[in-house]
Amino acid sequence: MKVTGMNSADLVGALYDNTTQNSGKKKDSNSIENLLTSNMSANNPAMANLARKAENKDFYKKALSAAEQTDELLRKLNDAKKSVFVKSADTQDEQAREDYQTEAVKDIAGLLNSYNTLISNLMEAGGGTNKNFLNELNQIMKDHGEELSVFGITGNEDGTFALDAETLAGADMDALAEVFGPDAEFSQKLTDQMDTIVQKTATTVDTLQIYSTAYSNSGSYSQYDYLKGIYDLKA
Repeated sequence: MKVTGMNSADLVGALYDNTTQNSGKKKDSNSIENLLTSNMSANNPAMANLARKAENKDFYKKALSAAEQTDELLRKLNDAKKSVFVKSADTQDEQAREDYQTEAVKDIAGLLNSYNTLISNLMEAGGGTNKNFLNELNQIMKDHGEELSVFGITGNEDGTFALDAETLAGADMDALAEVFGPDAEFSQKLTDQMDTIVQKTATTVDTLQIYSTAYSNSGSYSQYDYLKGIYDLKA
């Protein structure tokens, strides 16, 4: 039996690491057997933590999707070879420059939309890791708030951002490049943070998926033999 769309061996390993990271246990088939047969969520703090996270799995999934979209748009804007900012600087065609400016504005607006979705779902998902993500993102935005405000991008109390579309649409292309283009400090810092969020949130989503798939509501592992066999191969 196979869990469709998942690397099962990696997910079992992630589940094991999540529940035994502070135990100092040797990672072998005996310890995974103990994990699967005796570490029930009712009396194991790590498993209880997974159970709480599993209740918010949809928020984690939405946060991951939003982080991936934000990261994709950031990379498109700050690509050193293919960015609209690079293309605009390399052409003398006025119409082409207008088209590149329009594309840049569209991508920045889309970036802010996905960023706001990310913030909302990180808050809904809760947890210490997500709180740290939010703090890091808030600090980046605070550090560059003055630069962003020039383009009609201003912060809300909940950590999301409002956009004055008319101000952004009229922004100078060179000025936009200094914030969102290649080598821009803001763009690079935000991209680096998105990479971290994508990587760690993807691991959480995968772990919660295998947890939800393998761990029944009655408090027993419904796929014990399946998981044990995978772990024996992985160990």
